[in-house]
Amino acid sequence: MSATHRLLKFGVFELNLDTQEMRKFGTPLKLAPQPFRVLALLASRAGQIVTREEIQEQIWGGDTYVDFEHGMNKCVKQIRTALGDDVNKPVYIETIPRQGYRFLAPVVAKTVLAPAPRVKEASSGIPPDLADMIRARMAAKKSSTAPTASTPAVEPTEAAVAAELSVAPSIPTVPAAQAPDRNWRLIALTALVVGLVLLAIGVYGYFH
Repeated sequence: MSATHRLLKFGVFELNLDTQEMRKFGTPLKLAPQPFRVLALLASRAGQIVTREEIQEQIWGGDTYVDFEHGMNKCVKQIRTALGDDVNKPVYIETIPRQGYRFLAPVVAKTVLAPAPRVKEASSGIPPDLADMIRARMAAKKSSTAPTASTPAVEPTEAAVAAELSVAPSIPTVPAAQAPDRNWRLIALTALVVGLVLLAIGVYGYFH
């Protein structure tokens, strides 16, 4: 794709000749490639009559065998629908009977720099924000060891970042609570049982 984009602006519309996109107030509009090319041709020659023969030669090709008249009428209808234009009170496209069409609105042509491609993911498949966070984490771990002449600092690679992600964070183990000494409980229980037995014998002897 070109490093620059050629634009045609008229009213609230914009045509990008390189990407074949049509926008209204910056919002993309749906327009098929052939109607777009017809509209771009008319807009590029605003104020001039473009004959149907010229349109046929430049858009359909001089040796075309398709039904040009039907195709041309369909294209113009789609263009008027996209522009919200009225055939009886045209603002953009005027029909010149038995000749062709004329684009009525003033058009501004300009060339702008193409936007930089948007990178959604890192080459390793790790989202860039997460990769940056992991790199910062790895760098913090290595900051305590200053690089020497024999061991220069190494920038964390994508493989290292991926390896760092694959390792689950260590969870500190909590030492198990020591079991309480149960000897004193056993002694107390034994003494209680013996006391109850002696008490029962004493009560029995008292009444008998």
